[in-house]
Amino acid sequence: MNSPRRPVVIGIADKQPTALRFALREALRSDVEMLVVHAAGVPLQGVNAYLSPADLDALHAAGQKVLDDARELLDQEVAVPSIAYELSTSTVVEALEAATVDAHLLVIGADDIPWYDRMLGGGVARHMARHAPCPVVVVPEIAYPAPPRGGVVVTLDGDTSATGPLTYAFEQALVRGHELHVLHATPPATLAADAEAIRANIAEVLAGWGEMYPDVRVIRAFIVDGAEQAIVAASAHAELVVVGRPHSRTLSFALTRPLAMQVLRRAGCPVAIVPSDYRGA
Repeated sequence: MNSPRRPVVIGIADKQPTALRFALREALRSDVEMLVVHAAGVPLQGVNAYLSPADLDALHAAGQKVLDDARELLDQEVAVPSIAYELSTSTVVEALEAATVDAHLLVIGADDIPWYDRMLGGGVARHMARHAPCPVVVVPEIAYPAPPRGGVVVTLDGDTSATGPLTYAFEQALVRGHELHVLHATPPATLAADAEAIRANIAEVLAGWGEMYPDVRVIRAFIVDGAEQAIVAASAHAELVVVGRPHSRTLSFALTRPLAMQVLRRAGCPVAIVPSDYRGA
């Protein structure tokens, strides 16, 4: 008997049609189930003791309304995968940790900046991006998105532990039928010799990937700019931007709070955060 394939999980806070449709497309593309999760739990420990039964019922009803709205939206799509809906009474972190134990992908939607500010402030996005056992995609809600023209973009910092992000980026470029842009941003103050060494390092990292993915056209781009500015600029035209997860206690450029806020406030496309040990779907 075949074991069930890992689902695409989406955590929603409110009405987030762009994120829901992104998760739906990913589930269809990967031929897996979709799990829609909303957490109606109180984020502060001990607060439940001060809430009346009526307060808790109101929280539950509001959470169920979020899921009902999501179901109504997805039911209008022409093609849908098998979809399950989960209303959790846990905190957001606890609910997403439980849902992603064996997930194919975690999608997080952001319907407005204040909500995501609160999410970052509470450590939810940073925690899931650093600890989820699968890639995490943050999908901005854009009312009238421009048609993507820049394919898939993966950002590299010259670190040789780029296998996970590159695997995910090549997979996504292949299934989408797009070219893959490999982007490295060099700070303006970088010495010429150092910049050349970084380019050589990235060329070494990329060696052999063309043989594994011969149908993916690779375009390398070296930009003299700050990392966050380069990623935001790339996201204005890309279908997907892929960045690596930090691999130490010190957050890499891809997940520091300033960059996260810059990218997620201004990103023109979904941003995927991929663990270094990702080995493919």
